[in-house]
This record gives sequence, C-alpha cells and structure tokens, in this order.
Amino acid sequence: MSKESGICSTMPGSSIVQAVLFFCLMGCAVYTDIKKREIPTAIWSLVALISILDFKIVHLFGIMAALPLLFAAMVSPSGIGGGDIKLVAVVSLVIGFWKALIGMAIGLSLVIIFHGTVKLIYRISSKEYGRRAYPLAPFLALGYVCVYFL
Repeated sequence: MSKESGICSTMPGSSIVQAVLFFCLMGCAVYTDIKKREIPTAIWSLVALISILDFKIVHLFGIMAALPLLFAAMVSPSGIGGGDIKLVAVVSLVIGFWKALIGMAIGLSLVIIFHGTVKLIYRISSKEYGRRAYPLAPFLALGYVCVYFL
C-alpha cells in the first residue's frame, strides 16, 4: 500500500494492532455488560495493556476522565458501576484525556436519547414505565469508537 493512500499511511503497525484489539475489547465489554451487567476485570485490564502498543506519556493524565463517573457513583451508588468507571479510566490510556471526555459525552448523550425514546414509546403505548437501569458500556463504547480516529 502506498504512503499516500489508505489507513496505513496514518497509522504505524502497532497502532493498527491496537485499534483492532481496542474495537474487539469494546465489543466484549458491550456484550458482557448487556448479558451480565458487569465488565469483567480481564476486559478493562486488557484495554490497559494494549495502551502500551502505542504509548504516549500524556495519556496517563487521561485517567482523570473517569472522575465525573466516580463522583456520580459516589452520589448515587446504585447508578454507575465500578466496571464502567474502570473502563473509562483505561480507555483514556489508549485514546487520551480529551478524546475520552468527548467519547464519554457522546455515550452519555446516547443514553439520554435512548432513555427518552423508550419512555416515549411506553407513553404512546399507554404502558406503565417503571424505573429502568441500562448497561452503560454499549453507549460508552460507541462514543469511544466514534472518537478513536479523531
């Protein structure tokens, strides 16, 4: 492939491997969060490990991107799980602080849109809408995948 065209011109080999592994691990996080409502230690540990493939020292500060979720979990312990917080922290090691915040903003916005849509459907169908809890990883993962190549 020539240097002028394609993804190889913008990403060295380790970055391509990191991207593929990152997307696969995001898929695993989504699957397990939907099925079991947890994000296993192995998944977020592997995400942290793949950050080494294209390591940037400045990405260490990205861990602070998880602070808003940590604060929200402390205020409402039944809302956000520890796996979601750890996932945000380790994803920031891969994509950096600002991309992690933007991805989280996209993901949380998607949760709000999804919740509003579900609530509207229940209202239109005249069915009772009880309190709902949604797995957060699918929405966060979609936000992170969107910002990965920014």
